Amino acid sequence: MIGIELPTLNTNDSSYTLVEWLVPDGNSVKGEEPLAVVETSKASEEIESTGSGILHVLVGGGQDCRPGQTIAYLFESAEERDSYRASAAATPVATSAPPGAELNITDAARALADRHGVSEAELRGLGRTVIRTADVEPLVRRAASAPASDERRLSRQQRTVGAVVTESMRTVPAAAAYAKVDVGQAEELARQLSERTGSFVSLPVLLIKALARRHAAHPLMFAALTDDGAVRESERAHVGVTMDAGRGLYTPVVHDAAELSSDRIADLLTGFRSKAFRGTFQAAELAGANIMVAPHTTEGTILATPIVFPGQTCVISIGAVDDQVLLDTQGTPRTHRFVHLGLVYDHRVVNGRDAMALLKDVKEELEAPAALG
Repeated sequence: MIGIELPTLNTNDSSYTLVEWLVPDGNSVKGEEPLAVVETSKASEEIESTGSGILHVLVGGGQDCRPGQTIAYLFESAEERDSYRASAAATPVATSAPPGAELNITDAARALADRHGVSEAELRGLGRTVIRTADVEPLVRRAASAPASDERRLSRQQRTVGAVVTESMRTVPAAAAYAKVDVGQAEELARQLSERTGSFVSLPVLLIKALARRHAAHPLMFAALTDDGAVRESERAHVGVTMDAGRGLYTPVVHDAAELSSDRIADLLTGFRSKAFRGTFQAAELAGANIMVAPHTTEGTILATPIVFPGQTCVISIGAVDDQVLLDTQGTPRTHRFVHLGLVYDHRVVNGRDAMALLKDVKEELEAPAALG
């Protein structure tokens, strides 16, 4: 018998949700293959088998589980699994129940559940074959402490966002600088690249590329402040992007962005948007950022002041395009397309001079964007 233990997927979470089993209970598993999908506050991960055998599920789909918990067993044969099940059924202790297993509920536990409106689905969600009064009592307390009907409980994802924001506001002495950028040529380049490659190249894509290209010139903007007051610089630009498709805020990462073409970055962002909508990011896609880009491109949004994520020193926002009519050198009115960049930085590491130097370089990249193609 081999135990399938749940690994630590996100150090910020004390529990996860087992979304679904990819292999039905009682089926054969051959070697290392995906067994289940587990959701953390940041991403969904597939849990692989650690060997071969007959799968015996201990934690059903939709139930909470914790790091290190045994969520299933692999038996050498169906006979060994049947022997285990018979032994477990004969033992008068609360054991985990696979989906569809028969529930044995003591009379006192049944009366308590009925008195407080605890459903059989909630009892089955406990994952036990024997339900006693002590098992029902936490469900009763949870129902009593549930929010009133006019309250809304925040999702796990939003609570995680709140924790990050709180940590940032508590620990990062942030300062900000802003720049106004004429993006007429950048928009034209984005249009040409989109037509030529079939990828959706946008201003945020070009901003990611421009920012990554300036990594070597501005290492402090991509650095991390250590606990002992030193600065750990990065070898490459890994640019995170804030993204919210209605399922919560995610920060997927464009790794080694300076080495990627703009159309490749565009393809990555398109895939990220799809995963943000479905909530199906892998943990590796959300890890490793050393700088952040925060698009605020909804029409009418001119300026945005994002937060510096703990462990980083810099975040840069981009607003929506704003048309302005200006006179050229001959006094002829012409329409210009502008965006405002907002750079927020950790003042313990970065000073205003450094911030303005980065903004100046990124502005130059976007206003003369030939190298971004």
